[in-house]
Amino acid sequence: MQPGAIDEALRKVTETLRHWANTGRYTKVRFKFRGKPLLPDLPLAAVMAAEGLTFYWTGILRALLVNVAGRSVLDVELVNDSEQHLQKGKEELLSGEVDRALSEFRIALAKQHDNPRAHLNLGIALKLKGDRAGARAALEQARGFDPDGPVGKEAERLLQGLNGGPEMGGAGPA
Repeated sequence: MQPGAIDEALRKVTETLRHWANTGRYTKVRFKFRGKPLLPDLPLAAVMAAEGLTFYWTGILRALLVNVAGRSVLDVELVNDSEQHLQKGKEELLSGEVDRALSEFRIALAKQHDNPRAHLNLGIALKLKGDRAGARAALEQARGFDPDGPVGKEAERLLQGLNGGPEMGGAGPA
C-alpha cells in the first residue's frame, strides 16, 4: 500500500468517526480484519481522544493497514448500544414481559431511530398489547427502513395480517 493511500485511508476513518461521534448515534468502534474483530469494542470517545496520539493512529492503525498485503481489508464498524436494548427487548418479549419489551424497543429506537429490527419488534409487541394502529405504524417504519431486505419482507407479511390477510400467528421476535 502506498504511503498516500495509507494516509487517505486514515483520513477517511477519522472523518467517519468524527461525524458519528458528533451526532451521538454510535458509541463504540469495532476494528475487524477479514470479518473478525481484532480488538474488543472500544468506546468511540476513547478512539476519538486517541486520534491525536501518535502511537495509536500512526502506530497501531497504520501498521494494521500496511500489514494487510497491500490492500485495505481492515474494516471499521461503528456499534450502537441500541442493539443491546433490542436483544434485551426480545428476551423480555419471549418471557412474556411485553411492557418491559416495549420499553427496551423504544430505548433502542431512541438510540437509533432507523433500526428496522427495532421497529419490527416494536410492532410485534404492540400487536400483542392490542395496539393495532401502533403496530401498523411500527411495521410500516420497519418496511420503510429495509424495503428489500428480510426485515422489510417480514414487516410486509405482518402488515398483511393486520389488514385482514393471514393472521400474525407465529410471529416472534426477529
